[in-house]
Amino acid sequence: MRNDDSKRLPALLAAAHARRAEVREVTTAYRLVDDVEDGFPGLTVDVYGAFAAISIYEASAAPAVAPLARALVPTYARGVYVKHHERSDLRHRARDDIAPAAPAEGEPAPDELVVEEHGARFAVWLADGLSTGLFTDQRDNRRTVRAVSRGARVLNLFSYTCSFTVAAALGGAVETVSVDLSNRALERGRANLLRNELSLDGHRFLHEDALVYLSRAERRGERFGVVVVDPPSFGTRGKKTFSVERDYGELARLATSVLAPGGRLLAVTNHRKTTPARLRELVLDAVRHAGSSIATLEEPSTPRDHVHRNDGVTPTKSVLVTLS
Repeated sequence: MRNDDSKRLPALLAAAHARRAEVREVTTAYRLVDDVEDGFPGLTVDVYGAFAAISIYEASAAPAVAPLARALVPTYARGVYVKHHERSDLRHRARDDIAPAAPAEGEPAPDELVVEEHGARFAVWLADGLSTGLFTDQRDNRRTVRAVSRGARVLNLFSYTCSFTVAAALGGAVETVSVDLSNRALERGRANLLRNELSLDGHRFLHEDALVYLSRAERRGERFGVVVVDPPSFGTRGKKTFSVERDYGELARLATSVLAPGGRLLAVTNHRKTTPARLRELVLDAVRHAGSSIATLEEPSTPRDHVHRNDGVTPTKSVLVTLS
């Protein structure tokens, strides 16, 4: 979409909305607009119930945001928020400049907005920073975790607000362990379990570094039937940092070391420079290092409402392995 071509907005949005008809049958949280594939280079629009968030990935797309927000209200959303994800050093920018707490158009969303996905309920916070509390690109992976968790101990690393934990619990996991460095995210995870009428019994929430936890779990000989690894591309760990490029191999190795025979590892990354082939290689190396063998290896596709950025790179990559 050219920045001055607002006349095409209604048709582009209507076409994008029609393409998501099947997705809307299973969730109220989905990607309505995904970059160039829907005619909006450098932009995405995620819908959460009756509200939406526009994310900007290229500075050149910024002039298109205001007309897009106006076009979304009220047909597709009662209120629209804006999130800035342009590649730059965000540490020196005010939080309200990066993710304004007020909507750019329409009315404010509730402080805690509840959405549904395959019958599960999750809270999102549209006025609380860049991340909303639920990543819609992991919808299919959550469904997979739910399907394979019956009777299993499930470890959810970098658990954030524990949506994978909720999926595992709904699928019949006998125990879950959720590990994250954010106490606030873990508290929201507890609330998400309760929101789904799940007891907190048998579900542990650990405010801890994932690599430190895994090293200790390996020494203790702990074993899990399902391990989920979905780290940020880059993060801080006290005085240390975590980098997918540098640390994912060790993370995958440690995660594999705590898998029980027949256990499953779901390895995920949205690091731009990590290709699907590289992620597969890291997981295969981790399994070999652990002295295990693979019964099956799958590479789950991205949900149909998520296509790719305008550079042709699929943002989210996943590998699901089952050990022999």
